[in-house]
Order: sequence, then C-alpha cells, then structure tokens
Amino acid sequence: MSNVSWGFFGGKYNSLEKFIQKVSDYNKDCNKIWFPEKTVLNCQNVTVQYAYWNDEEKDVIEVEFDLVSDNESGFTAGELLFKLHNSVVDKLEEEDYHFFEGLTLWKKDNHRIPNTPIYFINQGAL
Repeated sequence: MSNVSWGFFGGKYNSLEKFIQKVSDYNKDCNKIWFPEKTVLNCQNVTVQYAYWNDEEKDVIEVEFDLVSDNESGFTAGELLFKLHNSVVDKLEEEDYHFFEGLTLWKKDNHRIPNTPIYFINQGAL
C-alpha cells in the first residue's frame, strides 16, 4: 500500500465511506490515483506496530494492536487504511512522523497470535 498518500491527522472517522472520500480527495490533490476497493491483504487478522514519541517518558513508545477484516477474504485498501487511521491517529497526529508510507511485513512468527502476520507502519515526515 505504498501507492497511497495519507497523513494520520484530523481525528477519527465514523464512516468508512467518508474516510475513503477524504483519502481519495487527498490523493487527487497529490496527483495520485488510489484504489480503495482493491484487496491488499489476503488474511482476516493482522497485527500492526507503530511508534511515537512520548514527551512525559522522554522515550519512543512502540504500540502493537490487532485488526480484523470485515470480509473473510481479507482487507481492502480502504478498510485497512480506515482501521489503521482510527487506531493510531490519537497518538500520531501531533507527531512529526505522522505520514503513512506503507507497511513492512515482519518475516518472523507472531508468537502472540500464531499464523497472524505482523506489519510495521512506515511513518514519514515532511
């Protein structure tokens, strides 16, 4: 999903349809075409990790969370980005590194939830 431009800001979205429209408009402004209906992960469960700076602890905090697709065949680009956004926006929207730059698959086993892939959010800054 490195072909979509997006930033984790603007709060959470209540509607997948409104979110997809916002991302589509954002990508049009960047002269990109996004295909939210395309299946991008052929699994129903995924573990995701990201990092943010915690001012109180003066440290980088790594957060791991699980997502479940609404469809047994896997995640579409729209559903995945929607669920990623709503899961991380509270921590990332004030961070320098709040831009989505794709996902990286961790090649090792997920010991917490066997047979579930782990992806890291690639975070970028302006």
